[in-house]
Amino acid sequence: MDWLFSWYYRIKRWFVKRGLIKALEAEKIEAEFAEEFLKILLNLMSLSFIIDKEYREYIKGFTGIIQFRSKDNEIRVLAIFNNGNLIAKELKPNEVLVKKPNVSVVFKDPIALINFLLPKGGKRDILRSLLNNEVILKGNLNYIYRFGFLANHLQLEQNFPIPKFLYKN
Repeated sequence: MDWLFSWYYRIKRWFVKRGLIKALEAEKIEAEFAEEFLKILLNLMSLSFIIDKEYREYIKGFTGIIQFRSKDNEIRVLAIFNNGNLIAKELKPNEVLVKKPNVSVVFKDPIALINFLLPKGGKRDILRSLLNNEVILKGNLNYIYRFGFLANHLQLEQNFPIPKFLYKN
């Protein structure tokens, strides 16, 4: 029955993203909104790790720090993975950036961050963002690919529950 609503969810997501992009382009929404959106996504992901045992298995034994920030340092959020837990932390303006995160993602502007979080066609691809000169990556790319996998998995389960037999051994 979920396949009936998949088009509805796609259209709804398209309207939400279009509204966000228009608002950002019109400078109605500042970088704070994009930062809050990223923090909400990370907190939702963290909550899913607590609730869903199978989802938590994906980060079992995984340790790493992913630093998201904008070029002008308006957006500064850390995703700290530590053995089955995720902690989202916003850095205050006077706090020093983490010296050696596993990967650092530097976004050109808030629109680039929204484009990364809500990609066209629903397929998150960091390479597309790199080719469009919207992001700069520093560090190990495997960490950002894992983050993309986790975010896509969370998004797919919200829109269209994945049958358990498809991703089990």
